[in-house]
Amino acid sequence: MAEVISEVTKTSQLGHFASSLCWEDLPPEVIHYGKRALVDWSAAALAGASQPGARKVQKVLAALGQEGAATLVGTNIATSAPYAALGNAYASHLLDYDDVFNPIETTIHLSSCLWPAIMAIGQLRQLTGKEVLTAYVAGFETGARVARAAGPSHYQSAWHVTGTMGHVAAAAAAANALKLSVQETTHALGCSATQAAGIREVYGSDTKALHPAKAAMDGVLSALLAEAGFTSTDTAIEGQRGLLRAVSLDPNMALLTEGLNQHWHLPENGNKLYPTASLTHAAIEAATAAAADVSAERTITRIEIRMHPFSAAVTALAHPLTGSEARFSTPYCIAVALTRGGLGLGDFEQDTINDPIITRLCSLVNIQSDNQIDKRGCRLTLHWSDNTVSHYEVERNQGTASMPLSDEKLSGKLLDAIGHQLEPNQANALVEQCWTLEQISDINLIMKKLCGVSV
Repeated sequence: MAEVISEVTKTSQLGHFASSLCWEDLPPEVIHYGKRALVDWSAAALAGASQPGARKVQKVLAALGQEGAATLVGTNIATSAPYAALGNAYASHLLDYDDVFNPIETTIHLSSCLWPAIMAIGQLRQLTGKEVLTAYVAGFETGARVARAAGPSHYQSAWHVTGTMGHVAAAAAAANALKLSVQETTHALGCSATQAAGIREVYGSDTKALHPAKAAMDGVLSALLAEAGFTSTDTAIEGQRGLLRAVSLDPNMALLTEGLNQHWHLPENGNKLYPTASLTHAAIEAATAAAADVSAERTITRIEIRMHPFSAAVTALAHPLTGSEARFSTPYCIAVALTRGGLGLGDFEQDTINDPIITRLCSLVNIQSDNQIDKRGCRLTLHWSDNTVSHYEVERNQGTASMPLSDEKLSGKLLDAIGHQLEPNQANALVEQCWTLEQISDINLIMKKLCGVSV
C-alpha cells in the first residue's frame, strides 16, 4: 500500500499517491466502479463523436497532419497522444452525457478528462487493462480531492470546475500511466495546475466541451514533459499563489489529502441517464412522471418548479435556440419530457426545439429558487385548465450515488450509442471487454472497436 508522508507539501503528497498507486492497492469495489466508468465514457464518446462540434475538432486535428499511435473515437484518424486526448475528451463531453461526481461542495465531470488522456498514453505505450484502470483511479481520486478542496465558492463562480480541476486529475492519471517517479509526478501536477482554465460564460456553445478536452490534452503534455525532466513547484496546488487560492475564496486544503488510500471517492461517482446538464435531471424525472397525467381533456396552464438556487440560475434559459443551449434549459427539458414521456439523445434536433407545442410549454415554466432543495432534487407543480393542481417531487435523480444506474443500464447506454457503427457481435464484444478490462493485454483492442474497426 502506498504510504502518504505527512511532512511534505500537499501537492507532493498527491504526487506520491498518484505515482505509487498500483493494481494491488485497489479494492474490488473500486475496480468495478472503474469499469463502470469506462462503459459510461465509451457511450458518451461514441455518441458525441459524430456531432458537428466534434467533426470540426476532428477536421482540424486531421489537417495538422501529426500521425501517431493514438486514435480518435468514431473515426479512422490517427494522431499524437495529446491531440487524441483533446479530440476524444471533446467528443465525450459534447452532449453532456458523461459522468458526474456531485458531492455537496462541487460538481465535476472527471471521466472526460481522464479516459482520453489514459487511452492516448495507453495506445502510445501499449498498456494493459490493469494499467489503464489503475491510472484512472489515480486520476479520479486526485481530481475528486482537488475539486472538493476548491469548494462551493469555486463551483459557483465563473470558473468551470471540470476545466480547472480536471487538468490536475488528467496529469495525475497520465503520470501514473507513464509510471513516473514521485518527483516527476509532482512536477506534472504543477505543470497542469498552471494551465487550468474554463469559464462558464461559454456554456451553450461549441467551446464548453473544450474544457475537459484541454484538461486531457494538457494532462498528457504535462506528464510527458515531466518524464523528459521538466520541472514545476511542489506547492502549485495549495501554495499562497497556487491554483486553489487563485480560483477559490475558501479552499479547504485538508480535503486534498484526507483519506488517501483509505477512503475512495470513485464509488460515489454518478452516471447520466439523460444527455443534459446534470442539474436538469431531477426536473426531467419529475416531468416524465407528470406526463402520465397529461390528457386531451385538460391542458396545462402553468408550470412551477422549485430547485436549488444554483441549479435554477444555471438552467433558467426559457427558449434555447440550439441543441447545446437546450441541454442547459430546465424549461426545455420539462417541455420535452411532458410531451414525449421522457428525454433522450434524439430530442435535441432543431425540429424539436422549434416545435410550437414545446415552445408553448417552455413559456409556462416558472423556476423558483429554494435553499431547502438539494441540487439533485426538485419539486414540480402543474396547474391545469380544470383548476386542479398536481405535485411531483424528486429527492435524488437516477444516476446519483444514492440511486446508481445498474450495470445493465450502463451496458444498454453503450449499445445505444454504438447503434449501427459496429456489427452486433463486435458491439457486444466491446461491452464485454469493458466489463473485463483487467483481462485486456493491450488497450488498442478496445480503442480499435471504439474507432469502428472490427477486431
